[in-house]
Amino acid sequence: MIITTKNKNAVSFRRLTGADYDKLTHYLLQLSPETKNRFGPHPFDKTAVSHFYQTNPYNTGYIAEDDSGGSIVAYAIIRLGYLEHDGDRLRSSGFVPDHFTDVTYAPSVADHWQGLGIGYHLLQFIEEELKTMGRQRIILWGGVQQENENAVRYYLKNGFIILGAFEYNGPNYDMVKTIG
Repeated sequence: MIITTKNKNAVSFRRLTGADYDKLTHYLLQLSPETKNRFGPHPFDKTAVSHFYQTNPYNTGYIAEDDSGGSIVAYAIIRLGYLEHDGDRLRSSGFVPDHFTDVTYAPSVADHWQGLGIGYHLLQFIEEELKTMGRQRIILWGGVQQENENAVRYYLKNGFIILGAFEYNGPNYDMVKTIG
């Protein structure tokens, strides 16, 4: 899938492959400290990225690339099922997580590419693939920090609902989206 962003750049979306690990590491290291603080499913070095995907078949990476230079401008992780350590907290909100229909989602967009529609299109690309797999809901990986008002608005605008609040390095929301 290829789109033209609001600033007229062509961006393509696809699954991450092992050949992308160097570019992904470069992408991760270029994120601002604030963005790095909001994204943390794995460390930001090539060895950790490689280990994250090679040791867990439930993890799939997705990338958005700037077609003019081939650099990664957005990255997202989908893990089939839900994170076990989040299960009790999710259930306390009245949500019943299901490893067979749910996925866990961790997105990031490079700082200077935020606000251009890339996150929206990456999510749409991933959702289409998830539908073909019979997946029905997307759970935010580790929730979203309540103080990150832009992200909270983005998720609400894109069909996520707030399940509840929890404390972990500050106040956060658990959020989920039904797809189908």
